[in-house]
Amino acid sequence: MPTPSRRDYTLWLQIALVVLGVSVSGLIVAQRLRAQRASSAPVPAPVEPPSPATPLGAARQVTVFAIRAVPGESAIDPRLSSVKAQLRKVLPDHGFELLEVQTGRLDPGEFLKCDLGRGWIARTTLEPPSADDFGRVRLRCELIDGDNPRFSTLVDAPENQLFFYERALRDGMHVLIGVGAR
Repeated sequence: MPTPSRRDYTLWLQIALVVLGVSVSGLIVAQRLRAQRASSAPVPAPVEPPSPATPLGAARQVTVFAIRAVPGESAIDPRLSSVKAQLRKVLPDHGFELLEVQTGRLDPGEFLKCDLGRGWIARTTLEPPSADDFGRVRLRCELIDGDNPRFSTLVDAPENQLFFYERALRDGMHVLIGVGAR
């Protein structure tokens, strides 16, 4: 029987991470709904006109989440149980832990950070839109070791679509980072 190719693993990784992204988004929405119900009589915030420095529609709701994949481990974070089988297919013989989820409304130049532990940070910055973006979102994704950037890429993706990247850190640990904006 032929062994699966790297392309097969990549497809399963993409499927698993999309399912994970939907699950994490559902958790975030449920948590916010519970928080709204728990607060007493919400007071609407005053509406301010957009500042002239920020083009109308430039701000985006951005979500970043980080998963640690540790070789030789078998434990899976209970928050990832809905995608356990897919994660096992993508990275067999790894343990998985949801490290952090960050979401917020960002203006161009603002960023979200996920602490990966051991001095590593995943930082995602909303880049300013260009004149020909047409509903696309540009995010600068970086992995930072202490104060030293170790990886950087510009993601140019349609809004409401998750993008994932995987990196091996110097201690053998792998991280899966998901980013998206609407």
